Amino acid sequence: MIQEDAKDFIQDMLKEIGDHKSRGHWTMIQRGDMPINAKTILSIWSFKRKRHPDGRLNKHKARICAHGGMQKWGVDYWETYSPVVNWISVRALLTISKIHNLPTKSIDFFLAFPQAELDMDVFMEIPAGFSSDLRKTHVLKLNKSLYVKSKQASSNWYKHLTTALKRRLLSQSNNDNYIFFKEGLIVLVYVDDCIIIGKTNSDIRKFVDSLKSGEENFDFTEEGSLEQYLGVGIKKISSNSLK
Repeated sequence: MIQEDAKDFIQDMLKEIGDHKSRGHWTMIQRGDMPINAKTILSIWSFKRKRHPDGRLNKHKARICAHGGMQKWGVDYWETYSPVVNWISVRALLTISKIHNLPTKSIDFFLAFPQAELDMDVFMEIPAGFSSDLRKTHVLKLNKSLYVKSKQASSNWYKHLTTALKRRLLSQSNNDNYIFFKEGLIVLVYVDDCIIIGKTNSDIRKFVDSLKSGEENFDFTEEGSLEQYLGVGIKKISSNSLK
């Protein structure tokens, strides 16, 4: 890495490796202990500079991804489908929250995909950042889905989160599969981010606390009240006007 901020990415790489290891997202095994017909897929690093809505740098993000392009259907994955929220839904919910002065909160799931279980055995090459000798003799058996490049990761996360929301008595919209609701609460999901709109702050707090203390062991950060989401922002400039 030759960028001026390479040290910041390297620091987050070490944190990423440590987080996966401490959460048991993989088991390191010797190559000889793999099943006879098993093959490994590559691991790759994904780097991103996350920014605030005004363009200021927020943080550096380094993620380990399993290279899904090397996976074979029926061997190390079956299902890949995961719905995407409709942008009309995003704009409509943001508008409704402003018109009725409803409290909002945004939460960001930390290492979201690895919070879901894998449904098949997947073996991955050890990523850069480990000892080169270790990478020659050992591989990683994935216990959880890794980010983006693993074909079934998004689908597994969608199922995992949907089950958790329904367990909290939220119903799934028939028109948009990533909108969940019950009396006093609406939750809109975009991959690993959630918009929460409540009738009261107490409704939102109770729901967020249930996610924190639930059996799923969700790990997420609370981003506060919502002014902008995925580049879409709605601002109330007068009692009868939105921008």
